[in-house]
Amino acid sequence: MKFNIILAVDEQNGIWKSNLLAWHLSNDMKYFKKITSETNDLAKMNAVIMWRKTWFSIPNLHRPLPERINCILTRELKKSDIWSNIDDFVLYFNSLDDCLFELESKENVENIFIIGWADLYNQVLNHPMLDKIYMTKIKWDFDCDVYLNKIPNSFIVESYTDWEKENDIEYSFWVYKRVDY
Repeated sequence: MKFNIILAVDEQNGIWKSNLLAWHLSNDMKYFKKITSETNDLAKMNAVIMWRKTWFSIPNLHRPLPERINCILTRELKKSDIWSNIDDFVLYFNSLDDCLFELESKENVENIFIIGWADLYNQVLNHPMLDKIYMTKIKWDFDCDVYLNKIPNSFIVESYTDWEKENDIEYSFWVYKRVDY
């Protein structure tokens, strides 16, 4: 099953600073929610996959992310514990492969998005099933300490928006599509 990643980066491909997003753009948060929540088939849902660190970086008030199946990757679970910790639309997995395998078997899943942590993004950038990269580009250097690797040549720009401005920060929404299938 194909999957996507969604993230925001600054001019240096920075993602995080001191384990937090280095910026706050409400329009970026709205875009994130729209892209990861909306489906073409009203009988289906999208899934978001994240590391445990990302899960705990989401304020309690917003966990789990509504209208999406939340999949948390953690090494702290034994295989026998995976299904005993289900809470509505929250699933726990020991590995990305286990998670993708499980989601592939679900008829009610329309799209899968990887969110949150640079090492997970960088781990999947060359994955053969990565289909699209949804990226908010921010015209600013936030002196981040966590970065996204270079986007592989197997991706081309599918679309982008005009530059907008919020809190004196310019940004644009870009979509990259894999072309080497």
